[in-house]
Amino acid sequence: MADEQKMDREGLERVARVFQAFSDATRLAILQELKSGPCGVGTLVERVGGSQGNISKQLQVLAETGFIRREKKGNQVFYSIDDPRVFEMCNVVCSKLTSEAQEKAGFVFEI
Repeated sequence: MADEQKMDREGLERVARVFQAFSDATRLAILQELKSGPCGVGTLVERVGGSQGNISKQLQVLAETGFIRREKKGNQVFYSIDDPRVFEMCNVVCSKLTSEAQEKAGFVFEI
């Protein structure tokens, strides 16, 4: 096996920020909602729950990772998935959890 280069500290920090984006259930719920198409903040508040301020904060975190984009239409702002690879990453975790759960009780996780 070939030697792999080690990532420098700055690169590791960038990777950590991406993983941090997945560390909040509200952000995962937002991604789940955006999977079916663009939404405004108000719609996300209704569907996900929580305050508008908190949803806006979580949207900002997701936007900073490049997973979602913000588009202004008139006086409304809509959010949508900008990088569909976000679901590949979620599927890796869900697959792991599903395998573990199936070994124990037959439960399946899915985002």
